[in-house]
Amino acid sequence: MRTQIHATGFKLWLSANDTYNWATKTGASWPCSELSGKRVFVEYDSNGLCDLAIDGSTESDCSSTELGAIVSDVMAGKLPANHPSACVLGCA
Repeated sequence: MRTQIHATGFKLWLSANDTYNWATKTGASWPCSELSGKRVFVEYDSNGLCDLAIDGSTESDCSSTELGAIVSDVMAGKLPANHPSACVLGCA
């Protein structure tokens, strides 16, 4: 996992292992995960999601609920409460 936080948003890179581990976490698994075992890149700004690639493809699609859940879980505690992207995610 790699993050890059800037003044108005952030970028997040998740490896196939990161998404698999998140989806199969004991006590908090996501049994029908569409993202498990896939590489995910997201970029958020103060308006929300502005870039998404799954396994390198920007043509991929996934459940917005699952994407929001994994991004919120991973970014929890990483963004200051007053960061423009924190209110979009609700994870500050």
